[in-house]
Amino acid sequence: MSVDLDLEQPEKTEEAGSGASTIVTRLLAGPGVSLLLMAIVSLATWTGIQANNADPFILQSPLTEDWWQLPLSVFAHSGMPHLSANATMIAIFGSVAAISASVLRYHIFFIVSGMLAGAAHVLATAALGTPSGGLGASGTAMALMAYVLVSNDVSSFVFDRVSRTVTIGLVLALAVGLSLTSAGVQVGNVAHLSGALIGGFAGYFHILRPR
Repeated sequence: MSVDLDLEQPEKTEEAGSGASTIVTRLLAGPGVSLLLMAIVSLATWTGIQANNADPFILQSPLTEDWWQLPLSVFAHSGMPHLSANATMIAIFGSVAAISASVLRYHIFFIVSGMLAGAAHVLATAALGTPSGGLGASGTAMALMAYVLVSNDVSSFVFDRVSRTVTIGLVLALAVGLSLTSAGVQVGNVAHLSGALIGGFAGYFHILRPR
């Protein structure tokens, strides 16, 4: 019996070590890379602002004119407080989401949700006659927060027991609630709402989980 135990123990230790290593790898290759890119691009943005040439980093209408603004604007931030606030949210909720997500799915979700949220802000402000540029990962941060709040086991237990109409209503209410907590003047309210909606419905379908 003692021989059996000695033979099995290394296997259990190896499995535990492998699991911890996978999580660390996902955190570093996922949110870790995102935060590093945010810092680098934001620094370049601040340099551009000092040189009166920050246009490449700010998403502006028309969206099809300078396509590179779409991805760059997600990582660019107007100042240290802006960067710190978004980085904190991504470090927390991005890390939770990345634990059960493949690195590729995490990065695709990060950039796509950010670009869609930014585009929604630019298009909405232009339609209202008050065109405004957009930059920052707040839409992505909202998407990751909503994803975590909707995709966890407790929320999934509730959604599995209510109708699709009620589910949609709950996700919409969550998105609006998250947006209202950060609403204000000179804030990308449309981007926040769009990001929260994207994250909420993505969380319902668990799209970040590896297949």
